[in-house]
Amino acid sequence: MKKILTDADGVLFDWETPFHEWMTLKGHQKIKHGLYNLAEVYGILTEEKLNLVREYNESAWICCLPAFRDSQEGVARLHAAGYKFDVITSLSTDPYAKRLRQMNLEQHFGKDPWNNLICLDTGADKDDALAEYKDTGLWWIEDKPENCEAGLRAGLRPILIDHPHNQFYKNSSVVRVKTWNEICKVILDD
Repeated sequence: MKKILTDADGVLFDWETPFHEWMTLKGHQKIKHGLYNLAEVYGILTEEKLNLVREYNESAWICCLPAFRDSQEGVARLHAAGYKFDVITSLSTDPYAKRLRQMNLEQHFGKDPWNNLICLDTGADKDDALAEYKDTGLWWIEDKPENCEAGLRAGLRPILIDHPHNQFYKNSSVVRVKTWNEICKVILDD
């Protein structure tokens, strides 16, 4: 079996747009744009931000996230080429949140592409989870530069999905792409 490792939010799913809708319903407004740090985006304390993200990630909203860009086509194309995916996401350790994430995966991509779903605590680093794949040279698809660096340390081949919040990051060992079509080209031409 050929395997690809992938993050979920900002890679497979558009987490951000529904989150901002949810935050508006909670009475919060964006004061800054294009940042990854949601405490700065909303002008709230880091602890409050973590609690709000955890609440959102453990809510019914997580079963209904839209697919990100052309992820459905890209996953289908790679799966047709014989790949299966291990999803590593810093969603929540709540078992029902994991079940909702699984439902959302199956809703947009079907049951077949997924080999494993690993749900880490909300906002958790991925170093330990990636260490399980040490020196395998597997492709690792992410949107957070720190997790790309963790992938490099684990001997993986990171692909960074382009977002406004990661424009500062430059590393020639990490492939930067805008679309899943580009991801397919990188992986299938390898």
